[in-house]
Amino acid sequence: MSECKFTSEAIANGYLRQDGQKGIRNKVLVIYTVNCASQPAKRLAAHFRAAGEDVDALGCESSRANRMLIRKLLCFINHQNVGAVLTVGHGDEETSAEKLADFAKECGKPADCIFVQSLGSEKSYEKGKHIVSGMLAAIKDVPRTPIYLSDLSFGGECGGSDFTSGLAANPLVGSFFDRVVDSGGIAMFEEISEAIGLKDYLVSRCANERAAKEMAYIYDKSFSNSVSGGQFSISPGNMHGGLTSVEEKSMGAVAKSGSRPIQGVVRVTHKPPRPGLWYMDCMGDGGKGCGFGGSGDASSTLMFLTCGAHMTFLTSGRGHITGNPVGPIIKVTGNARTYKNLEEDMDINASSLINGQKTIEEMTQETYELVCRIANGERTKGEKTGHYECIMGNMIQSPWLLPEDAAV
Repeated sequence: MSECKFTSEAIANGYLRQDGQKGIRNKVLVIYTVNCASQPAKRLAAHFRAAGEDVDALGCESSRANRMLIRKLLCFINHQNVGAVLTVGHGDEETSAEKLADFAKECGKPADCIFVQSLGSEKSYEKGKHIVSGMLAAIKDVPRTPIYLSDLSFGGECGGSDFTSGLAANPLVGSFFDRVVDSGGIAMFEEISEAIGLKDYLVSRCANERAAKEMAYIYDKSFSNSVSGGQFSISPGNMHGGLTSVEEKSMGAVAKSGSRPIQGVVRVTHKPPRPGLWYMDCMGDGGKGCGFGGSGDASSTLMFLTCGAHMTFLTSGRGHITGNPVGPIIKVTGNARTYKNLEEDMDINASSLINGQKTIEEMTQETYELVCRIANGERTKGEKTGHYECIMGNMIQSPWLLPEDAAV
């Protein structure tokens, strides 16, 4: 597996879950159900990560919960990269640590829960250490299984774009996504608020009439809310990086979707029903969460994981350090200066595409080889440096996408 080519051969030795899913990580996930219980949970993750173990934490900030928040947590619990789950509750919040642990057990994963109100913070931490140690020992016996490129699902996100993003980083991810789709895998992209002026282009790429209708509806919803809110998704950093308008930014941002037909739109917590290229709608309904700031990187990269992504590409001309507690983030820049400044954080330097040192085919192959190594256990820069930022976000999405589906 040291020489990875775009072939039908296995690229990694993964982890086989009870329901048949294949994971590229085998982590213990510590979930806190409210901010009041976050300190012991985060402390546990930090303790075991310092010892080289794959333990991460994420959770809820509010004591209130809604259907979408619970669905997100259930998706993380049942994610293929998660081998065991410890839930840390406080005691008064709506999100039940006990019910989440029971769900993890139903998924065939070692699980337990502790309550801070019953133990206090220090005893919760000490008990958590004992529980997690046992979980790490237990999941070492998870069956291994060959992983093929067709087994994998990827997300694609922009963060801190500059003039190089549309010339190098995003086209590179798009080229790799084309190879993933051609190999029978799944690729997802989002940020329709960064596709201003490209509605007809995106609709023309849709694989069927239903997909075209979904894409047009999502575009119109985002555009309408950006107009009504008086803001489009372009920041001072984007302009400092050489982008002059949101339309210019959009042409570069959409390049990360590649060139293959768009199969349709998936919503948060829903997996694509078949292989191919998909748009992920992480905008809230009712006009909230659209337009500028509608897809914060620490939130959106996490949402790809609720849709089944094993790992996510994050492109950034300006530079980025965000990580993810559930699946690896591969950070790509086309700016040579940015890569030099953030070499410990950025995984791929795509500036060779701008200066002519490498072709898109050569860089796509190098990206594939990196993905092979990451799928086989190699840590990304973010994993090595301990970046596991996440924002759960407070959003509402109805069970249906198009308004007429509500009557069905």
